[in-house]
Amino acid sequence: MSDKLTIQKLAAELSLSRSTVHRALTCHPNVHPETRRKVLQAAQRSGYMRHGHGKRNVAIIVPDYRFFGYLECLLAELEKEFHRRGFLIDLISLQDIELLGNFMFDGILSLVWTKGLEKTLPQKFAVPIITVNTASNTLESVPVIMSDPHGIRMALDYLYNRGCRKIFYMATLTKTTPDAIARLEEFRNFCTETGQVFESMYMETTLSGTGKAVARILEKKADACFCASENYAAKIGLELKTAGLRIPEDISLMGMDSFLVNECFSPPITSLRQNFEKIAEIASESMYQAIVNGIPPAGATIPFRIIERESVRKPARKSSRAGK
Repeated sequence: MSDKLTIQKLAAELSLSRSTVHRALTCHPNVHPETRRKVLQAAQRSGYMRHGHGKRNVAIIVPDYRFFGYLECLLAELEKEFHRRGFLIDLISLQDIELLGNFMFDGILSLVWTKGLEKTLPQKFAVPIITVNTASNTLESVPVIMSDPHGIRMALDYLYNRGCRKIFYMATLTKTTPDAIARLEEFRNFCTETGQVFESMYMETTLSGTGKAVARILEKKADACFCASENYAAKIGLELKTAGLRIPEDISLMGMDSFLVNECFSPPITSLRQNFEKIAEIASESMYQAIVNGIPPAGATIPFRIIERESVRKPARKSSRAGK
């Protein structure tokens, strides 16, 4: 992010007046959209940084504008941490990614990564780009800040050490959730070590398809269910209770922690929680250091923690495995 490129040099390069370039960079309305886009693309390509602007603008790319569960929790913390460091943030959905070329952003934080997305970002990544909980394009060396994809083992061992021996794993779709594959592989390893049949004790589903998963849970007579999504546990719990099962007497229930929902369910749901505060702190600080001090952002892996509530049975004697 070099400051050596001046507005005057940029204007000469583009054969535009200095005032036109200045208006384009400051998003003045009296500039033709195509001219603004031309100026911004050239500025971003060259790593131009506006002098003296007190607030730095960061674009946060989101999958869409449905903010509940995971996104609700994460965005609240990102907003707090970025504003604390003096950033202004704009949310841009993946469908509107072309807006990146219409405004001057000092950095980009993406909560989603799809094949080819790097082609829509500023050329040569002249501005710092960080992704959160995504499978980024490793060829482009985009750093990823993510929750430990193996962290679900904490939840599985927690259930096992409380006497659960037939644990059903409710998985999100591996094709749309970047870390779902790693989590599912961790469950496969757990099944191998504990003697469960992996193929029959998990199901990939969307929120609308939980009914089929509950039918499978009943068929396999599972004594516990872990839901690998902030949105699933309460819905699954309601359907299990409708089917006549008691929680946790007949089946223990555990899921990823959501905003208030798990806490307000009856009984309150024991959860595996992503450290949204730490993710936001590291992402915003890394972006700050990249923009202000020119320090390239780096990836990080953040551990989970367990929130104990009342939906899991109490530990049974002699149920713990050695070393756990």
